[in-house]
Parts: sequence; C-alpha cells; structure tokens
Amino acid sequence: MRLEVDEPGSRVAVALDEGGTILGLATAGAARDHDAPTAWELYSINVVARQQGSGMADDLIRTTAGSSDTTVWVLAQNARAQSFYTRHGFRVEGASAVDEVTGARQIRMVRRSAGLLGASVTSWPSP
Repeated sequence: MRLEVDEPGSRVAVALDEGGTILGLATAGAARDHDAPTAWELYSINVVARQQGSGMADDLIRTTAGSSDTTVWVLAQNARAQSFYTRHGFRVEGASAVDEVTGARQIRMVRRSAGLLGASVTSWPSP
C-alpha cells in the first residue's frame, strides 16, 4: 500500500492495530486556499467505525495539527464532525464551498493555538 500527500512538509499519521491493520488516518499540511486564515490545514481524518469514540481521532489530530493555528473543511451536514472539531477548539469561520466531486456543501472551521501537544500514534488495540 502507498499513501502520498503532495504538499511539501505535510504530516501523515496512521493508527494501526497489533496486526498492522489501519484503524485511523489523518493528513495535514500547508493551507491550500488562497484566502486561508491559517498557514496549516487538516486535510483529512478518518477512523474506522469501531474505534470512533475511543480517543484515536483525538490522538491523530494532535499528531498532525499539534498546537498550530489550523483550518479544516467539513461537510455542512456532518454535525458529528463539526462537534468533534468544536471540541478541539475549531470555530465556524464563515467560508463555504461546494465539493467539485460530490456536490456537497462544505464549511471552513478554524482553530487558533489551542495549546495541544503533539503525540505519536503507532499502535491501537483491537476492540
């Protein structure tokens, strides 16, 4: 398997179980928007359903975004994701866009120096 993020200086964090199965993944790097309110952007964060609520996503966001001022785009209809990001200090910034592939509306959320410490995510126990 190969994972690539094209933006220079980007971070990729992968959470694995003891057998090497991917349970979670997050990517972040330089903000890609011309009008980005921060220099850093969380590109993606995904955790398998059975690990949601385990704290794994919290570790992944700390590993990829650390305490940096960070921007994230989230689906306007995804209240659960918005709640997660709000817990991590993100606030709705006001910008919105339509995803070119799915046609879904997205909103931009921004976090200003939340003081989170980076952590290394390497292994998670299977549920």
